[in-house]
Parts: sequence; structure tokens; C-alpha cells
Amino acid sequence: MRIKRDPYAVWISETMLQQTQVSAVKEAFEKWMHDFPTVKILAEASEENVLIHWQGLGYYSRAKNIHKTAKIIAQNGENFPETRKELEALPGIGAYTAGAILSLAFHQNESILDGNLVRIFARLNLFSFLPDAGKTEKKSFWDEARKWATIQNAFLTNEALMELGRKICKKSNPDCKNCPLQKICRAAIENRQEEFPVKKKMQYESWLGFALVVSDSHENFLLQNSPDSPFFKNQWTFPLFENADIFRENFPGIIENIIPPETIQHIAWGKSFEHSITRYKIRCRILQVQVKSRKDLSGEWISKKDISKKIVSSFGKKILSSLEFSSRI
Repeated sequence: MRIKRDPYAVWISETMLQQTQVSAVKEAFEKWMHDFPTVKILAEASEENVLIHWQGLGYYSRAKNIHKTAKIIAQNGENFPETRKELEALPGIGAYTAGAILSLAFHQNESILDGNLVRIFARLNLFSFLPDAGKTEKKSFWDEARKWATIQNAFLTNEALMELGRKICKKSNPDCKNCPLQKICRAAIENRQEEFPVKKKMQYESWLGFALVVSDSHENFLLQNSPDSPFFKNQWTFPLFENADIFRENFPGIIENIIPPETIQHIAWGKSFEHSITRYKIRCRILQVQVKSRKDLSGEWISKKDISKKIVSSFGKKILSSLEFSSRI
């Protein structure tokens, strides 16, 4: 029997792999495990450092939940719970991640349902729905996953299915002739592989507004925490304002809630850019303001030298790359 995998490594890798390609995860995972080789070291790291290591993987709330859970596990002597109920009670660990830890690390006959298995099960059974379509649909996929996890040494089957999805039962151009399941796959039998799984209908919300970039004469920048942001909750970032009039070159009165008008030295509209994140299609313009004084300005001031370390999202980095005083108003 194969040696059990480290539950910590399984937890981190499988969380990273959610909605992210293996090729994008490999380098990030290796750096993570090098810098945070144990749960204890991760628990003692700063949240800022953890978020930096999560760059490019999206959904920064996942990184924050990993950090919270690491602290809980570290207090428990770095011992991972070995039941689904206990694991799913931890921040950020859902049914899939719990199953992966129990199956791959502890060799329990627990089911797993990642994107690869969703694709395989949809083709095997001609499921014309996705697991997030509703309770009944979700149950159908998990029932199939549990069926495969009831055999002896189910962890080997789970790993084999995940590998099958990565290398054979791919999203497009699946290699059906070399698939060991082709004789029981209804999609292969009916030559309908490309129809399954059904495409997810993503409905995006539009967001039009501006990012307020405030600096002083020494090129320090003002960042604020964003507990109410629809897409950057509890992250240090440039203040964001939804505003449909960003191309009228007028002075948005809403910024007076952050900057007293008498402290403004220069103000200028800058570039606009587009960005997609989660369910949002964003069109954002830069409003740069240089102030005479930091007085009455709440937030954290970061030097130009350190600002790229503090801004972790790709959206924030787009703002940084767009900075300029192009037209004063």
C-alpha cells in the first residue's frame, strides 16, 4: 500500500487547485511549501505574507481562511481532524477538500468531487446539469462519487480518477480510445463527449467606477481596508467608488468623505482599464490626488518602494501600472 500523503500538503494543494489549472498552481505550491513548510510556521506568518503567496490564485478569502484554520490546527498540536464533520467545521474546508484530506492523506474510503471527477461522472452518466445547479443535482454527483469510494483502497481509485481527468478525460479532445472507462461511458458510446459536462452559464454584473489614488509629496500612498467592497473584502487597497459619470471629467463630491478639499494639491483623471473578477466585469478609471497634508486622512500610508508588496490582487496591480498625472482638472 502506498505511503500516506501529508494532510497539510493535500489541504494546501487541493485548495489551490479549486478553479485553477495545475500548471498555474505548481510554482505557487512549491514556493508556499518552501516558505511555510509546516502548519505552525504558516500559523505564525503575517496575513500580508500569506496573501502575497496567494497572488495569481484568485479568491483571496481562501487564503485568509487557510490562515485562520492553520492557527486552529497549530493550537491542536498540528494534528488534523480525521472526520468529515470536524474538518468541514474549519474555515474554508468544504466537502471536496475534506474528502481529499481524508482519502488521500488518511486513506479513508471517503468521496472526492473535484472538477476532473465532475467531468468524468457527467460523461459516464450523461448528466445534463452541474452539481451547483441545485440540491438534487449536487446529490447525483456526490452519490456517484460515493459509489466509487466504497471499494477497497478507495484513495487509489480517487487518485486514479483525478489523474484520468487531467490526462485522458480532458475538457476538449478527450483521449477516449485510451480510456479504461470507455466501455461504460455513455457519452463515449454515443459519441457525445464534447457535450458534457454542460457549459456553466455565467452571468456577470457590470461595475463602473473609479479607484482613488491618494499620495503625498514624498510619494507615499494611502490604502484603506475594504470591508464593504463587493470583490475585495477586508483587503488593503485603493478606495473604490461605483460611479457612472467617470468620463465627464468632473470632481466627484463623494471623495470629500475621504479627503478634505482644502488639503488637495493636485487632482487628475488618469487611464481607464477593464478587469474581470468572480462574477464582475469591471471598468475602472484612475483618479489621482496629491495632498498637501496627511491630516484627517484615515488609512495606512505606504511608500512607493513598498506599495507593490502591499497590493496583492491583479486588479490592484493594474491600478499601480496605470498611475500618471495625465490631465489636471
